[in-house]
Amino acid sequence: MTKEHARKAGWAAVVMTVAGGVLWSGTARAQVPVIDNATLTQATQTASNTAQIMNSNQQILQTVNQTLQAVTGNRQTGSIASSALGSGFSMSGAPSFSTILGGQMSWGSMGQFSQVAAGFINGLNLVKTLTRASGAASAAPIDQAYLGAANTAAAIAGLVSGQQSAATSRTSAFQSAGGQIGSAPDIKGSIDQNSQLQVQTGLTINELIGTMNGVNATLNAQQLMDLTAASETAKIMQYDASKARLVQ
Repeated sequence: MTKEHARKAGWAAVVMTVAGGVLWSGTARAQVPVIDNATLTQATQTASNTAQIMNSNQQILQTVNQTLQAVTGNRQTGSIASSALGSGFSMSGAPSFSTILGGQMSWGSMGQFSQVAAGFINGLNLVKTLTRASGAASAAPIDQAYLGAANTAAAIAGLVSGQQSAATSRTSAFQSAGGQIGSAPDIKGSIDQNSQLQVQTGLTINELIGTMNGVNATLNAQQLMDLTAASETAKIMQYDASKARLVQ
């Protein structure tokens, strides 16, 4: 081999060595992790936004549950439930006016107020009949009408006494119910309180209707007395020749 050939062979070896070193260096650098600041910033922002969304969803779920709880379930309305009737007098305990003409009147469930009615009649010291025909097989019409009027007066006396007592207790109960307005903790409680007051108002109106029925019963008793008096007067004015007798 000549010197020229040896020189060329040496340069070739050097080139091969340098090329191999560069190739190894590139391969080693490819295995080193590289941090991309822009990508890292975007990923961090995405994670923060996701956490905020999850927190917002949790708050929304909590609000929905609270709203559901506020509009469902049962609520206690306290003393409002006994504002109208309570434990006092009620027209449901009044006697049936259909028994007024029956002689012995049924006093229903008036309790102590029936004693007021009995005391009313006894205090007037009324007679039992107007015709005094107590031994007759059947009472005279005027006596029946009179008994009906007496029973009606007694019943009305008991009803008035009962309603006066009930009005006092109901006034106090409604005032107490008014004091509870605005105290409900949620919407459902307010709705239930309002509904209960509507029910109690309806019951109070029903009591008023019963009272008016009592007033109508007194008017009916008066009409019966007037009709009976007119009927008895007509009987007196009738002429029956078979019953006529000549008195010398």
